[in-house]
Amino acid sequence: MSDFYISVEKEIHDIGRLCGVIEQDGWVDRDTVIVVCSPEYSSIICQLMCHNLSHVRDHVPLDLDFLEMPYPGQQGLTNQAYEQLIRNFAQKYRNVIRKLLFVDSGVLRGQNFTTLKQIMKEQVASHLTKYACLYRQDDSIFEPDYCVEQFNFDRDGGLTFWWEHPDNPYWDW
Repeated sequence: MSDFYISVEKEIHDIGRLCGVIEQDGWVDRDTVIVVCSPEYSSIICQLMCHNLSHVRDHVPLDLDFLEMPYPGQQGLTNQAYEQLIRNFAQKYRNVIRKLLFVDSGVLRGQNFTTLKQIMKEQVASHLTKYACLYRQDDSIFEPDYCVEQFNFDRDGGLTFWWEHPDNPYWDW
């Protein structure tokens, strides 16, 4: 199986494209928090986004918050523990009027984002949440609000970034 390989140049370019799509929508404002989903994979994109979109806040970088998500075959974060993690996260924003932009570098199967969106709808007004990613696998069950590119696993290979170790145990391609 080949890799849908994302070079450093492509990642940086596509982060700029994603910021442009988000800006055109006009939803992000000075009270938006960028939520770094799967921080081990999405920190670069979110760090660049919080600065790139800072013009809505007089060039002060947007706030960041962090949410762990389970990986395939990961024993440490069960679905039940993940759901509780989301509820605990939502509690911080339950009575605070902040927009939450959940960002992951890639949406593969989409189950994590689907679970996240369902639970957040129960906890926080839905107009205060949106979801973004750089890359979405075309058979994912989740459709983010913002995305730069779709890929086909069978044709293009598994999503792999330039900074990933080739022996990553979470991916079997």
